[in-house]
Order: sequence, then structure tokens, then C-alpha cells
Amino acid sequence: MKRITLISVFCLLAYSLFAQLDFGLKGGLNLTNISMDMEAGDYQITSNPRSQIGYHFGGQMRISLFGVFIQPELVFTSIATEYTVTELTTEIPDIAKQRIGRVDLPVIIGARLGTLRLGVGPVVSKIVSNKSDLTDITTYETSLKSATIGYQLGGGFDIWKFGLDIRYEGNLSKLGDQMVISGQPINFDTRARQIIFSLSYTF
Repeated sequence: MKRITLISVFCLLAYSLFAQLDFGLKGGLNLTNISMDMEAGDYQITSNPRSQIGYHFGGQMRISLFGVFIQPELVFTSIATEYTVTELTTEIPDIAKQRIGRVDLPVIIGARLGTLRLGVGPVVSKIVSNKSDLTDITTYETSLKSATIGYQLGGGFDIWKFGLDIRYEGNLSKLGDQMVISGQPINFDTRARQIIFSLSYTF
């Protein structure tokens, strides 16, 4: 037991001596694509195939040791998307815009190759706001998941205290799964994909 305790204390001392702990701020733009193509009641709803521009900002912590790092982050993300809503009886299209606010918690694990960083990890997202024209145009109510789980992968490089990153984000769970029409639920599967560009500053 004493030997295990001594080994544990030695490992903690070695970690504290060699590990590097950095804190920083980050922000940037994200290109979001949400896929939806469904007939709901009197309307055909199709998402715009072009990616929409959103933004994000927050903080990060990076723990580095022997070329490997763990980087948890806390980020607010604003996702923009656009839909073409066509009334089936008149075939007249209308444009509906939607903006979703999320609090994201990514945890990136990766390796450093000089100034280059490569990493991958999970991201848990909590939806805190949803402003959509869909309800105003169709009177239908869309139900979004309160929380989603996804993943991020990508790379970046550091110059002095600044970092530039690009990541791809995919989802392992649905963003939305239900639309209520005249009290009747209609199930669908909506998932968001993002390309994320970030600039960070480390203290």
C-alpha cells in the first residue's frame, strides 16, 4: 500500500513539473448545414443546401504533456440555417430563417507536431434559444432536442500566443425529431454539420 502511494505521489509530482497548463479565449465563424426535406401537412419544407454563416465565442483550457494535449472548452455557438417552404396548394415558395443558440462543451484530445496541432473529441451541446420563421409561416411547432452529442476533429497551429484552428463537427444525435401539426406529431430526423474556423489567444 505504501509503495502504491509513493508511486502515485511521484506521478503527480512528475506531472506537475512537466505538464503545461494554458488558458485562453477563442472566437470565430462557423458554416452550418442542416438537412431537411419533408412534406408536412400543406407544406413542403426543404433546407437550403448552401451552408449558413454563424459565430461562436468562449474560453478554453489546454493541458500539454510530452507532445500530447487535452483541451476542454466552453463556447457559445449561434447556428444559422434557411428553409424553402412551399405551400402545396399554390406551389408558392417562401423563405424561413432559423437561428439556434447553443452552449457547447468540446473536449479535444490530440498531439502536437511542432507548431501544428491535430485533435479529435466529443462535444456536448445544450440548446438555449431557438428563433425560427417556420412557426410564423406554417403555424407548425418544431420540437428540438434540449441537448445533443457530437464530435469534432481537425487541426490548427500556434504563432506566439495566437492559435488558428479549423474543425469539422458532426452529430451523433438528432437536432430535431418532431413537428406538431394540428396536435398530431410528425417525426423527422434533422442533424447539423459544421465547419468551424477559430482564432484563439492564450494567456
